[in-house]
Amino acid sequence: MKNHFLCTLLAFGQLLPLSAQTEYAVTNIPADLLKNADLVFRKNDLTFEITSPGTAIETEHVVITLLNERAVDYNDQVFWYDQIRKIEDIEGTVYDATGKQVRKIKKKDISDQKPLEQFVSDTRVKSVNFPRLPFPYTIEYKVVTKHLGLLHYPVFQPQQAARQAVESATFQILAPPEMKVRFKEKNVLPDQKKGPFKWHFVHLSALVSELYVPLGFESWPSIMTAPTQFSIEGFEGDMSSWQSFGQFMQKLNAGKTELPAETREKLLEITKDCPDTLCKVRRVYEFLQNSTRYYFVGLGIGGWQPMSAEEVNRFKYSDCKGLSNYTVAMLNALGLPAYYALIQATASEQRSLEADFPNPYFNHATICVPTQSDTIWLECTSQQESFGFLSDFTDDRPALVIFPEGGKLVQTPRYDETVNTVQLNNQLTLHADGSANLQSVGVYQGLPQVELAYLSETDVEKRNKYFYNYLKLGDFVLKSLDLKRKNDRIPQVEQTLSLELPKMASVSGKRLFLPLKFLTKKYEPSTAQAPREFPVQAISRGITEEETTVISIPAGYTLENPFAPIVLKSEFGTFELTLSQNSGEITLHRKLVLNNSIHPKEQFESLQNFLKSVLKADQTKLVLVH
Repeated sequence: MKNHFLCTLLAFGQLLPLSAQTEYAVTNIPADLLKNADLVFRKNDLTFEITSPGTAIETEHVVITLLNERAVDYNDQVFWYDQIRKIEDIEGTVYDATGKQVRKIKKKDISDQKPLEQFVSDTRVKSVNFPRLPFPYTIEYKVVTKHLGLLHYPVFQPQQAARQAVESATFQILAPPEMKVRFKEKNVLPDQKKGPFKWHFVHLSALVSELYVPLGFESWPSIMTAPTQFSIEGFEGDMSSWQSFGQFMQKLNAGKTELPAETREKLLEITKDCPDTLCKVRRVYEFLQNSTRYYFVGLGIGGWQPMSAEEVNRFKYSDCKGLSNYTVAMLNALGLPAYYALIQATASEQRSLEADFPNPYFNHATICVPTQSDTIWLECTSQQESFGFLSDFTDDRPALVIFPEGGKLVQTPRYDETVNTVQLNNQLTLHADGSANLQSVGVYQGLPQVELAYLSETDVEKRNKYFYNYLKLGDFVLKSLDLKRKNDRIPQVEQTLSLELPKMASVSGKRLFLPLKFLTKKYEPSTAQAPREFPVQAISRGITEEETTVISIPAGYTLENPFAPIVLKSEFGTFELTLSQNSGEITLHRKLVLNNSIHPKEQFESLQNFLKSVLKADQTKLVLVH
């Protein structure tokens, strides 16, 4: 779904001064702001002037000193626009380390082009590629954007990532008295608020990136703003509640669920032998997957408004909005309740949708189907996704479901360590020269199967390349590989592989030294020494990994160093490693369970100790003697 603010980031403003600015000399930056910083925002000012429910002028003035190569991505600035959001002016200047103006950006330095995509969209992008200077140097730009439809107000963050320091940043909203502007602050101190709709931040030190930080956690200041009454391309809306915003979506979708008679008859035919609702929903979903394909359409309000079900039925393609609306229409035609839903998708970044602050920061559409026993969620854009499975693209987050009475936030399914499982059974045949053959059969379930499911649809070369990069076994030859998908509410992939390992064990006289190498993922402790700043989470979604390896040892060899069972317990999970032996065979059983619980920063040492103990156990070597 097209998102007129988040998906296109920022829009900007006003004209640059003509005189050079020696104030931007790097020596003027306070020494403590340089600590841990790759760049320093000398100025980060945003003004959003609302002139009516449907129009606004957005002005951004940014000055950034790039301190080293890690900040080089900020040398190129990109500004998105479309028929609702017009860029009025862009100017820029580059300064050297002394603050001396080196060059002003001219029109020929600004490219204007269509993004490289195969979709129908009115989005274009203007790019400013500032000339590179020896580090450190400073870039300055001002951009003015005119909004001709207002669904989104800005989200302002003076810092957007770790290793960014801020000298000064200001955010201000100007609006007529009758316009009710809403805002929600996060990590904003009382003295940083300078007026009803004005904030000023000074001297923000750079934060250091840390491992094992909760997904979506942000410690830097953030101000979300949103309209109450708004207007976009002739549609009036009210965002004072989730219910009223859902009613606006009903206006956009009104009259778009009609289906041709022959399609309704087809649906009745393919579901006539279904004994229950679940069967009918599954058949409709399979019909959708087999008869349509994804193709984004976003022109103006079309970034939010779906194609009609009749059009999707005729053309056999649409985007998340159109395909979701089409699926709702098909289920409704069978008398089944199904509801269109907006959601913020992606695995790695989730902006919080909070009950007390309705906002439009969605980028995807899906549907939910209530049944007597549970709620089925359907990802309507994929021709391969398992029925009722959301993956980490839309799992465990609030979605705005559009019910007849309006919108309501509903949480999507959570996939935890009871669902996300890996079970491997390995047979390792070890030879006296240290080489080995490995046969493995594994079942990956829930989120761990997502990548393998994708690979199962690709060619052999791509699959083999993945495993050569993924398996941390040293030298090996992949002799055979088979991936079989089992599509269900909780999907699985069965992985069967055969490996030759020429140097599995090292030979020293009468002894073979065999490291414990497992096919499951390793979770390394952090190497950070500084005091912890952020909360702690071992893994963003829980997982259980269980691996049993039966080792056939060479004739005449015995195990010299058997060990007692290793059992570790922590608030973050558990670990077990056991060893047993029969004549000619050693059996290793390893089980690691990690939960996604979040703990205070003081618990970081506990996580470190747990992971170090797991790593130490995994580094055990078996010694076989002849």
